[in-house]
Amino acid sequence: MKIPIVKEWGSWAVFSSSCLAGLIAGLKTQPWFAGRDFTNVTALTIIGLVFLINSKNPLASALRSGGGGRHVRWFLFFVLYGLALLIPFLTEGIKTFQVFAILVASYIILLYSGKEHHLAAELNGFALLTVSAPIVYFAVTGEMSWKLYLAVTVFFSAGVFKVRLRLRKTLLFRLVMIFYCITAVPLFYYMNISLIILLPFLENIVTAFWLRDEKLSTTGYIELAKGILFIVLTGLFWQ
Repeated sequence: MKIPIVKEWGSWAVFSSSCLAGLIAGLKTQPWFAGRDFTNVTALTIIGLVFLINSKNPLASALRSGGGGRHVRWFLFFVLYGLALLIPFLTEGIKTFQVFAILVASYIILLYSGKEHHLAAELNGFALLTVSAPIVYFAVTGEMSWKLYLAVTVFFSAGVFKVRLRLRKTLLFRLVMIFYCITAVPLFYYMNISLIILLPFLENIVTAFWLRDEKLSTTGYIELAKGILFIVLTGLFWQ
C-alpha cells in the first residue's frame, strides 16, 4: 500500500525550519518560570501538523480525479488524525488561529482551479507552512506572535521568487528579487526584528545581479543552508 505523503523536501525544510524558529523563540521567553507545561502539547502539535501537511497530496489527487474514493479516504485519515493530535493546542488557540482558515480555503480553491504550481499557489502554500512557527510558539508560550509569523514568512517566501528567477532568468524577476529583499529591511525594522536575521538575503541580491549557471538541486541546497543560517540567527538575535 502506497502512502501518499508529501515528497517535496523543500516543503519539509520550510516546515521544519518554521517549527524550530517557533520553538527557539518560544524557549527564549523561558516559559518554565511561568509554570507552563508545554512539552507534551508542543510535541503533539508538531506531529499533528505533519499529518495535516500530508493531507495535501490526496486532496489534490481527489480534486483532479473528481473525488476518487481512495484519495478521499487518505485525505480524511490525515486530517482527522492531525486534528485529533492538535486538540490540546486547539483547546487554547483555536480562536486566535481561526483567521488562517482563509489561507486554507484560498489554497484549496487554487488547487481546484488547477493552479497548484502557479506563483500565487506557491506563495499561499509557503504562508501556510510558516504558520507552524507561531503555532509552535503558541504551544510553548500560550501567546500569539505575529512578529514571528511575519519574519518567517517573509524570509522563506523569498525562496519562491529565487526559484522563479532561476527558471525564468528574466529582468522582471531579477528586479522583483531585489525589490523584495530591499523592502524586507524597513519592514523588519518597523516590526522591531533584528536586521541581522536578513543577512542570508545578500545571496539573493547577488544572484539577481549575477545569475550563475547551476542545477536547480544546487539552488535547493543553497536555500537549505540559508534556512539553517536563519534558524541560527533567530536563536542568537530574536527578542
